[in-house]
Amino acid sequence: MAGKFPYYFLLFALFAVVPARAQTPEQPSRVPGLFIAPLAEMNGYGRKGPAFGGGFAVGFGDGVTQGFRLLYSKEAGNESLDALEAAFFLRFYPFGSNVTAGFFFQIDAGAVLFAYKSSVSFPAEAGSLVLGLSAGGRFPLRDRWHLELAVRAGYPHIAGLGVSVVYLF
Repeated sequence: MAGKFPYYFLLFALFAVVPARAQTPEQPSRVPGLFIAPLAEMNGYGRKGPAFGGGFAVGFGDGVTQGFRLLYSKEAGNESLDALEAAFFLRFYPFGSNVTAGFFFQIDAGAVLFAYKSSVSFPAEAGSLVLGLSAGGRFPLRDRWHLELAVRAGYPHIAGLGVSVVYLF
């Protein structure tokens, strides 16, 4: 049972950021700005070069968005350093309080697990706190679909450049 704790923790963290409300016929529930986004990123998790990764983000809110992101990165080249990052974020859209698109700033905080010459497993070989700042933009594609581009800087990844396709519920 003790070996499954991290998986339960990640599942709990995912459900903790998705609010649940009761629905009644008189007043159907609507979560403002609820979204899910598969993402791809190039970041500084590599020891000798960049790392490339993929994952997803889920969040909610208009004007101020909160959420959770999970990213698995693998170093490019001959080195074999893998990183699994789980972070909560708080995003601010400075040009309006009811917007879900446009320019944004974001604060990230969480944890990252590292593995050298193997995939990340529990317990991990090494880990660290993740702290970062991001800036980017979300651009509408279709009715509920958006393209999101972002750059980030922080610890321990130093820098990152990401793209995601956002589905807004």
